[in-house]
Amino acid sequence: MKDPDSEAQLPLPWIAPESGAQIIQLPARPKNLAKQRPSKTATDEASAKPIAKHNKSKSLWYALYLPQFRELDSAQQKKYLDQLAGHMQSVSSTVSFHPQALICEIRSSLKYFAGIDVIHQKLQKLIEEQLQQWGLADNFFYAASPTVSGSLLLARSGNNVLVYRPENLRSALGQLSTDVLDLNKEQRRRLLNMGIRHLRDIWRLPSDGLRKRFGSNFVNQLNKALGKAAEPTQNYIPPPAFVAYYDLPYEIENLDRLLPIADELLAQLCDFLRRRDLSTSSLVLSLFHEKRDSTEVNIRLRMASRSQQHLTLLLETHFDKLSIPAPAVAIKIEVKKFDAFFAKNDSLLQDEAPGYTSYSDSNLNQFMEQLQARLGENHVKSVSSATQHCPEHASLQLDYKENPNREGRAAISTEVSANPRPLWLLQEPKQLNINKGRLFYRKPITIVSGPERIETHWWSGVDVCRDYYVAREHSGSRLWIYREKSGKRNWFLHGFFA
Repeated sequence: MKDPDSEAQLPLPWIAPESGAQIIQLPARPKNLAKQRPSKTATDEASAKPIAKHNKSKSLWYALYLPQFRELDSAQQKKYLDQLAGHMQSVSSTVSFHPQALICEIRSSLKYFAGIDVIHQKLQKLIEEQLQQWGLADNFFYAASPTVSGSLLLARSGNNVLVYRPENLRSALGQLSTDVLDLNKEQRRRLLNMGIRHLRDIWRLPSDGLRKRFGSNFVNQLNKALGKAAEPTQNYIPPPAFVAYYDLPYEIENLDRLLPIADELLAQLCDFLRRRDLSTSSLVLSLFHEKRDSTEVNIRLRMASRSQQHLTLLLETHFDKLSIPAPAVAIKIEVKKFDAFFAKNDSLLQDEAPGYTSYSDSNLNQFMEQLQARLGENHVKSVSSATQHCPEHASLQLDYKENPNREGRAAISTEVSANPRPLWLLQEPKQLNINKGRLFYRKPITIVSGPERIETHWWSGVDVCRDYYVAREHSGSRLWIYREKSGKRNWFLHGFFA
């Protein structure tokens, strides 16, 4: 007996164009339906209801299955799927992620692209080029059906088919092997022992027995494929991007006259960030010139912000020390890095003292950012301690934004020495004079405490063998001095205490 739904599984028109297959035209409600039937009776109205229901637009999901992704780890697979999802957004606004697969809704795009074959050809070119750049096989499987899981199962089977009528989906899926299901080893063994080889064999079994033997996930997977159960999707959200460009009506050489225009572009940026609950820690302002390379101003923030006032103040500080080679003809602002926004918690109670200003880390960061903008990024340093006994190597002088824990840097010391350490060390220790048994640094000095013996760096060929003391000058300032343990046993000044 011929299956009345045997025509449900039709090859997509792009599979074998030489076979003379006809392009499937999706049903559309005729616009002049009212003109064709000017008079209606009760029978006509009753018969028109199922027609309207039949012609009602439903979703059509296009599945893209990439079996070569099976060899990749989860992180690499997610990275590649994110990039491919960006390509699929050129034909659909709804892209869903699945293991080794991407699925997008294309029913709403059919009219715009004039058919599903145009959509496939556009995606095929983009995806094959991307796979070749990654050094992966450029083959993939695809299918389309009214359900997400149905399209995914059809694509996994390797049969590139189109099923656009929901009533034909059951017959099309029934012809597939059970290998397309996402099952574990035990579930596959049970199906094999029961003699079940195709999905149509599962249709004949009671759902209660299937749920008891294979679990609810197995039954729900089948119901989602047939459209009997709701199916949530994990949609792709493209990464944010912001570029604001403005062509100046005439050439401007004075940077002060560019500030109002830049402030307007920054206002657009801050509005963009607020709408998406984001902030930024790196942006670039570019000034374009006639027949000259553009001038770029990099604005980097230690703490991400979306305050227009703060960004404008940093830009003014950069403009104060900026010289341009030629008048500007255009201006552009582009965000290089987006960050999550963290709101500032205000105090519940008002400050009692008038004129009192509360201290916060954000105030310090904003001050340091303004200082860097004025002096230059490499002229603001921070001091960190390192896990070294030798005083010359026990402290690190880093750029303010530099991470001291990066490779090649000594690890930061979390412990503080119980012995006193000066904040200011001389770049080269200065030898002290001895006169009549007394130490002199400009004037006689007196030892207050010590010694503290430090012996280290024997592995480097330059041994450090010293006895350190704390001494006091006549003015009361304290000095950090040491005496060599070997050799001539001279005395040296090494640092000053605050």
